[in-house]
Amino acid sequence: MPSLSDRSSNASAYGRMVAVAVALLLLLGLVGAVIYWYQRQVEGERVLKTRFDDPQGHAGLSSSRVAALGDRAVPTLVEDLKSAEGDRRYKAMELLGAIDDPRVIPALAPLLTDKNVSVRLAGIAALARTGKHEAVERLWPLLQGAADVERQRVLVALGLVCSDADFDKLEAAAKAAQGFDRTLLAWSLGHAQRRAVSFKLGNKGYVPPAPEPIDLADSERIQTQMSETLAQIDAGKDLRAAGLKLAELTDVNTSTWDIGHQIALQVLAVSGPGQFRRAHAAEQAPVQGGLQLRGTERARPVAP
Repeated sequence: MPSLSDRSSNASAYGRMVAVAVALLLLLGLVGAVIYWYQRQVEGERVLKTRFDDPQGHAGLSSSRVAALGDRAVPTLVEDLKSAEGDRRYKAMELLGAIDDPRVIPALAPLLTDKNVSVRLAGIAALARTGKHEAVERLWPLLQGAADVERQRVLVALGLVCSDADFDKLEAAAKAAQGFDRTLLAWSLGHAQRRAVSFKLGNKGYVPPAPEPIDLADSERIQTQMSETLAQIDAGKDLRAAGLKLAELTDVNTSTWDIGHQIALQVLAVSGPGQFRRAHAAEQAPVQGGLQLRGTERARPVAP
């Protein structure tokens, strides 16, 4: 075939070269379309079949791959929410909470009024896991008339989804609340402030957990700061600053897979002096076999 530098080339030769180039592009496009179809249909369906391979609270390869399917996994998982098998429903909630899709929160919202308290608590955790501000309006109404355990989980969940637009509302609610509810609302206000800073820094809302005490003296220092901070919250003084300090002192790791467990630990950690160390002690995990991408099985404390 004549080259471009060959002066003997004519229009017919150039036409053949263009035709070959077009044919190659069409072939590449066809290969790309086949790969796309395979990933969307064949591979996606195969991955979805493994969605229950990992137990609830585990982030093994199967769970991570299903969550990575994103919007493709949502219809199947929403159907799983109707399952009569509790384990399937709980795992579907967990997986949906890890997917960024506008259908997730409306699908999870009805579970917040389920007759089964375990389902309601799992729904709260799944909404918290989304980290979406849209979840705030679904959580606030749950504070009215809820039992202590459920209400406390909601109060923590609010801190995981509220933005700077909610600071005034959280502060007003904390001032109006009494006892431990005020403490948890102050923590939520503080944690929400930390999340807002994280977003501004480009860290997508990730908040590092409070550092563990390095020795007995450090532990005593933390307990002293905790006592002072809790006293300030009890007195209703400068709740934004006090809540921020409380969050810095007690935040647990909420980036792990079992967010329901982490919410329970957060309630425990905020309970007061002595609870911080108990919460961190409960986080010590046994060695696990198999592949774990994020999160591990943890000792579960009695729900506060």
